[in-house]
This record gives sequence, structure tokens and C-alpha cells, in this order.
Amino acid sequence: MKFEFSRNAENDLVSLQESLQKRILNKLEFFEKSNNPLTFAKQLKGTLNRFSFRVGDYRIIVAKQEKGTYVILVILKIGHRREVYDKL
Repeated sequence: MKFEFSRNAENDLVSLQESLQKRILNKLEFFEKSNNPLTFAKQLKGTLNRFSFRVGDYRIIVAKQEKGTYVILVILKIGHRREVYDKL
């Protein structure tokens, strides 16, 4: 599985402090290297293909897209847990 950033997620990441950006990118790299990154995620209620990864008080919202036998996790939104679930 591979992670890809949406334009909104890139903007979300850039707006965070540099130390937090590095922490999130390191965690994404860790998830990507695992056999199944979704074992670290929680499925969002009411959805079939959206998941949330936890990095401290921040959440990474992804959508699972299957292209043949290959799975891509598109990062939709990155934000503080208080705000990230609004307007999904």
C-alpha cells in the first residue's frame, strides 16, 4: 500500500509547525512500511473506505482506493482531533 496526498492534505500539512510535520511524515513512513497499514487505523463510522490514523492529538483521514491488485491510501485531511472530522 502507498500513501498519496490530496491537494487539501498537502495544505493542511504545510500549515502545521515544522516539528509536527516531521512527526506526521515519519509516522506515515512507518505505516507505509508495514504489511497492512490499515491495522493502525480506525474505520470511520458510516463509511466503507475511509479511515483515521492517530498521531498524538492529530488525525490523518484517508480514503482507500483499489486499482486492480494495488491499494492506494489517499490522504484527504490532516488536523487536530477537535476539528478534523468537521465537513468530511
